[in-house]
Amino acid sequence: MVDTVMARPDYGVDAPGVVRGLTLGGIAALVLAGAGAWWHAIWPQTIFGLIGLVLLLEAALMMRNARVGKLRHRDRILDHVEWRGDETVLDVGTGRGLLLVGAAKRLDTGRGVGLDIWSGKDLSDNGIERTAANLAVEGVAARCELATGAVQNMTFPDGTFDVVVSNLCLHNIRGAEVRAQACNQIARVLKPGGVAVISDLMFVSRHAKTFREAGMAVTMDGPYLLGVFPPQRIVIAKKPL
Repeated sequence: MVDTVMARPDYGVDAPGVVRGLTLGGIAALVLAGAGAWWHAIWPQTIFGLIGLVLLLEAALMMRNARVGKLRHRDRILDHVEWRGDETVLDVGTGRGLLLVGAAKRLDTGRGVGLDIWSGKDLSDNGIERTAANLAVEGVAARCELATGAVQNMTFPDGTFDVVVSNLCLHNIRGAEVRAQACNQIARVLKPGGVAVISDLMFVSRHAKTFREAGMAVTMDGPYLLGVFPPQRIVIAKKPL
């Protein structure tokens, strides 16, 4: 049972393998910089030192984003929605429920659904049990449900949701055609007049293009270079009535 008094939500570390690789690479570069060896005749010690410091800085920024930056970016994403409180919301690639929790706290009579394939490669300790625990700790479990599935193959009926949100999900889908299919699925499950707010670090202009081709009115926000790492842009796509 989750202790809702003592426990705190944990939204994990994005791309934990990348953070680990940056950290180990940075340490290795600093070790090479400090070791007297023949390769310094080709690559000066300062080069190894700079490489090591840059890699460790990137790892540190990703860890800061996991604990601080993405919480602030969540509010930035959700502020693009004109909330009434009765919306039905889908969080695509919900992970440990970062956006789902934030959206649920803006609802009165509405409900939220978190969809994910629960990949541990994309988020540390990613799993439906972890997400359910965060929902309970945050006090929004009664307004939310969780589902397992891929966004490009969603089975929700047409026009199910007023709002679809997503953060750092779509770029993980391999293949431009499959990513476009995912965007088209998001457009399909939106109600007329509904809005999708998608934040990502890669292929963002392509996401926007696909939404436009689906007949949606699209604007873009960002890029956000400070406070969130890696930098991200936001696509806001509204489905016509």
